[in-house]
Amino acid sequence: MHPEDLEYFSSFLKEFQAETDRGAALVGAALLDKQLSELLQLHFLDKKESLELLEGGSAPLGTFSARIKTSYCLGLLTDLEHSELQLIRKVRNEFAHQTHGLTFQNDKVASLCSNLRDRMPDAKEKGIERSIRSKFIDAVLFTSLALWYRPQHAAHLKAKQQQWPY
Repeated sequence: MHPEDLEYFSSFLKEFQAETDRGAALVGAALLDKQLSELLQLHFLDKKESLELLEGGSAPLGTFSARIKTSYCLGLLTDLEHSELQLIRKVRNEFAHQTHGLTFQNDKVASLCSNLRDRMPDAKEKGIERSIRSKFIDAVLFTSLALWYRPQHAAHLKAKQQQWPY
């Protein structure tokens, strides 16, 4: 990771881990939503219409859900990343639409998080007790890191204006 990116990520991580459960769900999803927007913007043609698809009140790709689906359908996400992002989005929505008292211990939230990839599958055998929140945070961080330089790696897939033969 480049030094300036590492500094940003470290600063984000410190703040992210200090958030309340609601804050962690909202901020984590916001980071990934921003990354997907940047990925799509860099993938599309360099036209003002591309930006209009992603930004503004009536932008067709202005939602986290639309960005996940579009990135996946363009081949910019793996099946695992798509699945993780959809679960993170659903957890975020639970927190965003509940006015009070929701935590990662909530049955619906815990159930969603239980479907996230476990980055420490042998934790119990090692005597490490992992919380649902930890699993969510891991999913956000690992997915974010996987997407960090995706725009550069996918540069060869960038849309190009075509001249059609007819």
